[in-house]
Amino acid sequence: MSRESHPDDITWLLDRGDVVGANEQLTHRQAWGSSDPRERVMWARLMLLRGRHDAAANTLEQARQLDPTCDAVYEVYAQLCLVTGRVQEAMSWFDHAYAHADPASSWILVWADLLIQQGDLTRAIAVADRYCCSAPASDYEGWFWLGYALHLANRLPEARDAYLRCERIKPSYPQLRNNLSALHLQQEDYNAAQFYAKEALAEDPNNASAWSLLGSSHLKRAELDAAECALERALVLAPHDARSLQAYSYICKERQRWSQAMELIEQANRLKPQDGSIQWSIAMLQLLQGQYEQGWRNHEARWRAGAEQADEYPNLPIPAWQNESLANKTLFVWGEQGHGDVLQFARFIPELAGRIHEQGGRLVYCVYPPLLSLIERSVGPYVDALLPSTMPMLPECDYQAPLASLPLALNIGVQDLPGAVAYLKADPRKVERWRQRMPANNKLKVGLVWSGSRAHQRNRFRSVSLEILERTLVNVNQVEFFSLQVGASEELAWLQSIGMPIHDHTESFESFDDTAAYIENLDLVVTVCTSIAHLAGGMGVPTWILLDASPHWVWMIDREDSPWYPSARLYRQPTFGQWEPTLQRVARDLTRQAALKQAPGMKVSNMDRNE
Repeated sequence: MSRESHPDDITWLLDRGDVVGANEQLTHRQAWGSSDPRERVMWARLMLLRGRHDAAANTLEQARQLDPTCDAVYEVYAQLCLVTGRVQEAMSWFDHAYAHADPASSWILVWADLLIQQGDLTRAIAVADRYCCSAPASDYEGWFWLGYALHLANRLPEARDAYLRCERIKPSYPQLRNNLSALHLQQEDYNAAQFYAKEALAEDPNNASAWSLLGSSHLKRAELDAAECALERALVLAPHDARSLQAYSYICKERQRWSQAMELIEQANRLKPQDGSIQWSIAMLQLLQGQYEQGWRNHEARWRAGAEQADEYPNLPIPAWQNESLANKTLFVWGEQGHGDVLQFARFIPELAGRIHEQGGRLVYCVYPPLLSLIERSVGPYVDALLPSTMPMLPECDYQAPLASLPLALNIGVQDLPGAVAYLKADPRKVERWRQRMPANNKLKVGLVWSGSRAHQRNRFRSVSLEILERTLVNVNQVEFFSLQVGASEELAWLQSIGMPIHDHTESFESFDDTAAYIENLDLVVTVCTSIAHLAGGMGVPTWILLDASPHWVWMIDREDSPWYPSARLYRQPTFGQWEPTLQRVARDLTRQAALKQAPGMKVSNMDRNE
């Protein structure tokens, strides 16, 4: 190569890492002493590639003095800082370079990647978006990085669009199909998630991430055997991949292999100790097994378990309460997660209020509007103010705490439960109005819920199909069912069409206060794991709870009672997906309870069932 080689040719050599060729050309040009700052920058790049960091730094400083607006100086300064482990300095130098650079400079994507690694997704998105707007139409990398930043920011539809722009230009771009699979998994489009994972595997059968994503999508579709095969293959290829270990732990939970599930998730935690979702998974297993002391501590990781959970944490201008003294202070407690969680944890408000008032402080409690009347009657007398979550202005408070953090603050163990057995109180006037509308017969009146919220990620696992109800509960003698399943008119019409004796008044339910009054007129409630289980249990009403093989932590394992709700009886799936044997036991026990109600002087009980 001649001494007169174009600078672009030398840049090409440096980009390829050809230090011999670049050294020959730059030496011929005497680039170290050139009056052109860009030639000095190329010499600095060569020094950086050869590990001569001091020489690189000196040359860059000389180039900067020649032209303070030369973006390449700051870019290579940033690269030097990265190589020497000075990440924050690198961020600063990239920022300097960006002020003078062409927005489609290739190094900008390196900076976008660094911004993503540092958690500055807002800036990464802005930088990558500007790059995409300025780059040639044939450029695909910018779309990938924009999609990735949007993906991590949980802006999934926009991320998908950016990924697809990349796919149209470069279908085989590394990691693209994996990312599309992961995105569709988050969007609960499991067919698309499997499609992209299989596309990635067709290209590379040893793609461990693709096997992991395929396994996770099979798990979401309740295809446990396929999920286990895929995840075992993923772990053969990448035995130290924390995400695959976590997913396999979920499978072990569904298989009721609790010890193995804990071993796997703890192994994942050792690999990624700062990962909130892994720590939260540990909490779920600990609480499920009654290890409340450790479980409550790890439960605090829920706000770091993913973008969806983080978005639920309100941006309150009040410091979090860390068990400081509340003398002459006001604590603001706010409801979190679902309605069932609020109903479950509301039991701790009276004890907390007592402690605060002993110290001379105040307690303000904020709840979701559909629960306001019920909570006001049940625990309102204990608090200084009860407010709806839709309040336009935050009251003046000194500290704030999410409701589900109270067990940690109060040091609650299994032995401290249940507290008050019937701590949720229905409105007596509404109870009476519903009593007058109930059928005047002596049949067993049973409230029924067969599905939780359709939006819940595990609703497919915890819900009972109408076909199972048809085969097990339609012909139970001396029993009348009363739907507590809101928004299920079509399903109810089908159940009634096959002869199931089920009443539906749910259109009259305006809040949980109405539901509570209705439940007070029933003999018992049969429900899957959803808010009605916590409502009926919190009222002290006999409640039979249908649990899938891997239940919510509150129901624990290997027991038919609940320390949280003494009036509850737990009906567990014997193995994954097996609802019919569970509902057959329920049908037999309903028959016995109906016969008891017919007997003079007898009432519905939660006596041990005979298998």
